[in-house]
Amino acid sequence: MESNLTAPAIVIVAMGDCANIWNDVLLGIEEEGIPFVIQQTHSTDIIHNAWLAACQSPLLVGIGCSQEKLVVHYKNLPTSAPLFTLIYQQNSHARRSIGNNAARLVKGIPFRDCHS
Repeated sequence: MESNLTAPAIVIVAMGDCANIWNDVLLGIEEEGIPFVIQQTHSTDIIHNAWLAACQSPLLVGIGCSQEKLVVHYKNLPTSAPLFTLIYQQNSHARRSIGNNAARLVKGIPFRDCHS
């Protein structure tokens, strides 16, 4: 998974066609005004994918997603310790808040409550 990414953006590494499933997360990122790029992978290690995405991102934030799960990672955290993990069964507000919070990590501002 190589990237020539130089524009500041959150990198999202998707396993298969899962971007539409996580549209609420993408909308949350957009709401905060942070760009993102989506890359495809065949790797099934979602946590490692998210960490690699964070390492590729000039903003140091990466997301890995599959049909069932989404993980937000920050480059300065240990590979095995993602910041947020979300399963698809959580409501659309929680999904959107995770997107907001991924973007807020970039901005350095407090996170939104995912449970309200």
